[in-house]
Amino acid sequence: MNPLAMTLLLAASLSLFSWSIGRRLLPLFVMHPEIRWDHPKERVKRFAVYALGQLRFFRRFERVHGVFHVMIFWGVLVVTLNFFQMVGRGYVKDWYLPGLRETGFGLFYFFAKDLATASIMLGTLLALGNRVIFRPPRMLHNLEAVVILLWIFGMMAMDLLYESTLFILSPGQAEEQTAFLGVWGMWALKGMGLTAQDPLTANLHAVGSWGHLILGFSFLNYLPYCKQFHELTSLPSIFMCRLTPRGALIRQDLEDEDALFGVGKIEEFSWKRGLDMYTCAECGRCRANCPAHLTGKPLSPMAVMMDEREHLKKKTPLMWRAALWKFKGQPDKAKEVLEQWQGEALVGGAISEEAIWACTTCGHCIASCPLLIEHVDHLIDLRRYLVQVESRFPRELTQVFKNWENMSNPWGLASNSRGDWAEGLNVCTPAENPNFEYLFYVGCAGCFDDRYKKVTIALTRLMQKAGVNFACLGNDEMCCGETARRLGNEYLAQHLINFNIEMWDTVGVKKIITACPHCYNTIKNEYPQFGKTYEVIHYTELISDLVRQGRLSGFQSFSGKGPVVYHDPCYLGRYNGLYDTPRQVARLVPGISLVEAERSGRTSFCCGGGGGRMWMEEKIGKRINAERCEKLLATGAKTIATACPYCMMMLDDAVKDKGLDGEVAVRDLAQLFADAVFNKV
Repeated sequence: MNPLAMTLLLAASLSLFSWSIGRRLLPLFVMHPEIRWDHPKERVKRFAVYALGQLRFFRRFERVHGVFHVMIFWGVLVVTLNFFQMVGRGYVKDWYLPGLRETGFGLFYFFAKDLATASIMLGTLLALGNRVIFRPPRMLHNLEAVVILLWIFGMMAMDLLYESTLFILSPGQAEEQTAFLGVWGMWALKGMGLTAQDPLTANLHAVGSWGHLILGFSFLNYLPYCKQFHELTSLPSIFMCRLTPRGALIRQDLEDEDALFGVGKIEEFSWKRGLDMYTCAECGRCRANCPAHLTGKPLSPMAVMMDEREHLKKKTPLMWRAALWKFKGQPDKAKEVLEQWQGEALVGGAISEEAIWACTTCGHCIASCPLLIEHVDHLIDLRRYLVQVESRFPRELTQVFKNWENMSNPWGLASNSRGDWAEGLNVCTPAENPNFEYLFYVGCAGCFDDRYKKVTIALTRLMQKAGVNFACLGNDEMCCGETARRLGNEYLAQHLINFNIEMWDTVGVKKIITACPHCYNTIKNEYPQFGKTYEVIHYTELISDLVRQGRLSGFQSFSGKGPVVYHDPCYLGRYNGLYDTPRQVARLVPGISLVEAERSGRTSFCCGGGGGRMWMEEKIGKRINAERCEKLLATGAKTIATACPYCMMMLDDAVKDKGLDGEVAVRDLAQLFADAVFNKV
């Protein structure tokens, strides 16, 4: 034992670590404020599931690689307690943490600790083999990751050496009863001829003890400077994850005099966004599922996090000084310091504009991230800056924005023709049916796109046959604002949202039926941000209920081309969890043979139309709709079914581009179901 050496090691390590961690975290205090500690019960629940339970490492496509991480993570949680005990033994020989000396819990812990040590050693070796031999393309393959794995393995090897020699030097230790790994090591060393009287045993004991502690403390001080910093930030980051619906963007308060109209500088991100940057583990699960990245676009959600993090690190000296001024109560001084930045810009520099506009907002990155990082929100914040501050966006959007402003639809078609689809269908307006139960919100595509107007008509006839008490706004309907919002035009989106809420309040809307998942998501999950909550129902939910109630029955057998493959719309499935209901609707049609694509349900691949990409040219790489169409056709399906106007249009275009228009049909589920109900052959 050497208390002086232990004191020096502790003082040096903890002092350096405090300085390093302060340097990393102080910049977060000059970033935009955000409350992330409300609803503690819900946060604790999510923390238990995603942080401690490591849920996302056990999902499809990730189970094998994920097990390696889980073995190391759970192992580290257990052995950390022993590390503190070893520090104490630097001062008092055979010291135990309270409750661990010859108690039932202590005996259980020593068994669990050895099990954890073995788990970490095996997990690091498997992860090392995975990186060196199999080299999954989603990962970044660099020397740092290999060094870190060997570092962790070395710490555990030193601990095993310490424990094995301890049992030789001091027989009868309490932990010897259950510490099976140490006992195995003891017998192995004894088999080599080591005894308690042999000086080599004492020397190996010192090497194991000090080796474990030095490697542990040096690793702690390396963390703030490497990719493993997420080991410190991930747990608080998961605890402070967003609790709002996954499909809801954060509202900008445009009337606040200090409002930010997007993010053009790193400090304009919220502090939680900064924590996200530190928390990214560079595992690549986001980019392995990103449709833009997989089709050759200049976007990788992981790269966005890493590039933002590097930009934050470069700006840290200024932000560190600004934080100190802010703590002194001089925000003006803090602002002056930040304005001294002479480096590259965040937008167009650290993050390319091509990457910002490539995102389809499909949400696969968020759903795949084991640390619950909110990649899409980062990109939308950057889009908001480009649109609302710089007026810099793809040229084709200039006319689209004008169309929304003037005609309340992206096509720019006359707003007084919005209700033309209903001609001859005897559809009532709220004025004609003031006691309506549901507002059928048709949406822009359902009103103006010739292909999707057929879906609107089919759904209308189904509701009329079932006796649903509904009304439509006709020419008075306006765009819901969803796509404008995801294109970064928050001002325009809020104008549309507020107009709709005012109009719906006037006519007494309480329940809303919609066919478009984008409308469904924004009215259900985002309109509450503006003070109004509605009961929003996607038509597949409605049809399922109507059949269960016996209000729709007597279906004709499917007469289309089979088999049928269902494509999950991102905003219906991934954002709102409606995976089974659409499939149940499809299976209600007799004779339908439903097949599944490799990527379906939670892992479904985007059609390429979300996030406003429907209205932008796709000039780089392979077209996303073509990639998705090929995967769907690989099932042998002759009918592609979906439940979203964007998906239907994008996939229909892809089928036509392949010259398969007469061979493969692209239809909405509402059409397939209506054919069966009305005996259309």
